[in-house]
Amino acid sequence: MRASSLCAAARLSRHCASLRAGPRASAALAFPSRRPSRASSTTAAASSERADASPPDSPPSAKPRKGGKRDLAEAYRELRAILVDPDRLVRAVAGGKARGADPAWRRLEMRPVALKRGGVKLQVVKYDQRQAFTSNHAYPGASTRRSSATGARRGGRESASALEAADEALACGFANWRVETEEEVLQLRVTKSGEAAVHRGKQLLANASGAPGSAKRSVIAGHDRAKPRLLDPSDPFLVRVGVSAADGRSVRANRRDKYKQVEEFLKLLELAFDEARAGGHLPEPTRARPTRLADLGCGNAYLTFGAYAYLAAEREDGAESESSTKTRSRMKIPMEVLGVDVKAQARETNSRVAAELGWDRSCAFVEGTIADADVDALWPTPRDEERSDEEGVGTKAASVDVVLALHACDTATDEALARAVRWRAPLTLVSPCCHHDLQVRMRRSPQDPHPPMTRHGILRERLGDVVTDAFRAHVMRLLGHRVDVTEWIGGEHTPRNTMIRAIRTGAEAGEELWAEYDDMRERWGVTPRLAEILKPELDDARARACGGGVGRGAEVMGQT
Repeated sequence: MRASSLCAAARLSRHCASLRAGPRASAALAFPSRRPSRASSTTAAASSERADASPPDSPPSAKPRKGGKRDLAEAYRELRAILVDPDRLVRAVAGGKARGADPAWRRLEMRPVALKRGGVKLQVVKYDQRQAFTSNHAYPGASTRRSSATGARRGGRESASALEAADEALACGFANWRVETEEEVLQLRVTKSGEAAVHRGKQLLANASGAPGSAKRSVIAGHDRAKPRLLDPSDPFLVRVGVSAADGRSVRANRRDKYKQVEEFLKLLELAFDEARAGGHLPEPTRARPTRLADLGCGNAYLTFGAYAYLAAEREDGAESESSTKTRSRMKIPMEVLGVDVKAQARETNSRVAAELGWDRSCAFVEGTIADADVDALWPTPRDEERSDEEGVGTKAASVDVVLALHACDTATDEALARAVRWRAPLTLVSPCCHHDLQVRMRRSPQDPHPPMTRHGILRERLGDVVTDAFRAHVMRLLGHRVDVTEWIGGEHTPRNTMIRAIRTGAEAGEELWAEYDDMRERWGVTPRLAEILKPELDDARARACGGGVGRGAEVMGQT
């Protein structure tokens, strides 16, 4: 049995040695007898020295053998011709161990790639049990350039050519090869006897591009895979506020967290926006009645501008970015944006940025607090119509359609939610920041339902955050909103990553929801700031739900 394996290995070695004719003939394709280390791969020069010591072998016959098998050296020559031809090769994958061989790699992949610097090269990815090693190799006739992926490991020496890389791959001793071209898929299996079993199949990619040979691939796959983005780094707003570099090709290293925040926020906003419109809660925008978005506590307005840039800003159709991302397109809608912030500097800076972007007719900023800022007169398009809700209460038309409050400190979030309720805003998105107010109330309360959870300061603080946001979500639900509390971005980008999303449906809360609310207040012995601000609205909603009675909840609220 052992002698049979040695004979098979010797036959494979002789076949591989005959692949390259002439004075440069080498046994680079001979299967190694033992596994080499990654640090010292087989080079072409060492392979040539072994080839000189190998006995000559007669040219293989092109005649198919019994059972459809072919001479291995002949099959390898055909594979090699495909591997080094970027116009034919789509992708090649090798794996498994041929009899008598011990490949240095678990798996190997090859494909042509178009690099930003260096043109088209053959990319080879070798996998061991833990990681992948990538190298790029110049095709024959192309200028040889140092590979950034392997140059450091090789001390700056130039990477091997595509011919040498193909020879080395074929010499590894893999049992199976799958090589895809534009016209066909060629599968090669090395048999136990050291011969080649070759199967050819139709390339499915040819069905998409027409008949085989009718059309070439227009573009070879790029080295960097494009990431789907809602806003490309080249967006003028990202460049202007300093998130992207001046040329728009990349995001600045110290602004990647901010870019991630904008992207994740836009994903959540898009989902909530489309859900509210699909449910009929958010009116379809028109030029006569554009969607109004108010950002309360806008700060530097990264997310304010991001929302407008993605939902409303017009772009030239078919415009392509030079960056390595691809953006998802959506129908642009008529929209007006108003940002509120207590700092005069924020108003001045944001107004200047809007003017420089040409958005000053649709984006305005006002200085003032969230609770008291007068925004009704600042919208470019006035609304004069009146609207009545389902209960027959005549109210002024919703002056704002979408309310944002992202990282508004402490009770400023409650003030933003209160304004959204009184504006009857169909969609509200808030991301709370600090939660000091309720934590102080909990410490002063005689009620302590869970002493082990409040004994330690850090646990008491985190518990206060949870209880505060739970109260906020429940109050919005009692006032006719469908509410979700989610995480909108990973904690590594910002620790304040909770998002409360409320869609106003007008549905009345049942008695069980009011009972849950009353039990929660009694258990903790506190009334949240949001409930204090919206006490008239909560009293009216309770009266409708309970048939005109105020109930014990209002009594508890008056006592706290």
